[in-house]
Amino acid sequence: SISQNQVICLSYHKFMDCDNIQTINIYPYLLKEYNRRWFLIGAAEDGGKILCYSLDRIDKVEPLPSHKYLEYEGNINELFDDIIGVTLYENAPIYNIFIWVSDFSKDYVETKPLHDSQRSLPIDIENKYRLQYPILKGGKFYRIDCKLNYELIRELTSFGKELLVIEPTEVQNAVWEKIHSMNNLYQELRT
Repeated sequence: SISQNQVICLSYHKFMDCDNIQTINIYPYLLKEYNRRWFLIGAAEDGGKILCYSLDRIDKVEPLPSHKYLEYEGNINELFDDIIGVTLYENAPIYNIFIWVSDFSKDYVETKPLHDSQRSLPIDIENKYRLQYPILKGGKFYRIDCKLNYELIRELTSFGKELLVIEPTEVQNAVWEKIHSMNNLYQELRT
């Protein structure tokens, strides 16, 4: 049995490499649910890097009572304040992301925000974007403040043409690359 505040040795595998079981000693700090999947968040005993493991890919957990446990300094939950999902990138910048959402999807985004930081834009900034992008008829503009990660791009692309990233270029490019790659695969599939 594993007691609270105990170093553990995890054996786990990746989806793409199920036969390659990897092991690591970690200080477990948090169980976190995202998108109906549970994750263990902890720090590597060797180096202290914060890591994330999906529970469904953990094959074995062994307690290591002889190892000294190190508490996380601060509030581990704060690591997730600036992201969507669980993919953490150390020292990643927080982007002020401006999006346009069509009339078809704006009520969904309004009542179920993409992120806790989501805000409607002041009328003067919204008018600036409407003048700058006259093809964006109707809809509504929002801002979220997030770090760039896999889950952010997946969420932004999930709306298809009903949600467009206006700024910044880094996030817009990541969305465009995902859509472009998907378009290329569909083109090949349909020929």
